[in-house]
Amino acid sequence: MDLFRLPLGDYEFLDSGDGARLERFGPYILNRPAPQAVWRPEHPDLWRKADAIFRRGEGSEGRWGGLRPLPSSWGLRLGPFQFELKPTAFGHVGLFPEHAVQWEWVRAQINRVPSPCRVLHLFAYTGALTLAAAAASASVCHVDAVEDIVHWAKRNAERSGLLDRPIRWIVDDAVKFTAREVRRQRQYEGIILDPPTYGKGPRGERWFLEEGIVPLLDHLRALMAARPVFVLFTCHTPGFSPPVLENLLRPWYRDFGGRMESGHMLLAKPAASCPFPAGVFVRWTSFSVQEAKE
Repeated sequence: MDLFRLPLGDYEFLDSGDGARLERFGPYILNRPAPQAVWRPEHPDLWRKADAIFRRGEGSEGRWGGLRPLPSSWGLRLGPFQFELKPTAFGHVGLFPEHAVQWEWVRAQINRVPSPCRVLHLFAYTGALTLAAAAASASVCHVDAVEDIVHWAKRNAERSGLLDRPIRWIVDDAVKFTAREVRRQRQYEGIILDPPTYGKGPRGERWFLEEGIVPLLDHLRALMAARPVFVLFTCHTPGFSPPVLENLLRPWYRDFGGRMESGHMLLAKPAASCPFPAGVFVRWTSFSVQEAKE
């Protein structure tokens, strides 16, 4: 279980409950839907300080409203990185802060091998984990299906002083891209993926997690280098628990040995007793740190 409690820069988790989550992103306090937060908030007074509230519409999109209009974009520092944030029609702002608990783990895996580590990052969104891998001197292939999102990720790399790092910026459907990479006989030491519940590729390809994840993982296993290092698989889809993710990665354990660990990505206000479950993860490594040193 990985817990992100302390504010690292301009982000702070404030509270959750009554079907919502309350967070500070830089100067703005945002109230966003969180259906799993069925409990009562711990700090009711904080919710009156929200600058903006996102309300879902009849479809998957919604709208922002509140006392303080949000700008079209603003900057935020989290840990060592700088991000561009902006309100979207899906209630996101361009950053999943719960992934910050994975940054140091990714850096540690990359740094324990002597040669340059090649990392494939799928469903890479605005690139926070791409930045974490690139900052650790990995060669990263960043893949997302939306061209505007890839441009957004590149701006984050520029803001963070990492645009000159060896990053391939790819706009493509994840399944089709990995199938072509298999045919090209490309290999990667590390894999990072955060697949959505559903989505569309750049040419109208449809993605449904339950249908697509096993064929995709088959491609990824074929792309692993002779001495693979790690896989990080995060997920926000209801019903995909840590045991489910471990079962999906079980073929890695059978093929390569190593070890797996899984859990929940939790956000909490310092000293709070009610952590918010923001997603799940499974991490596989092929060998221990001590074995790598030997």
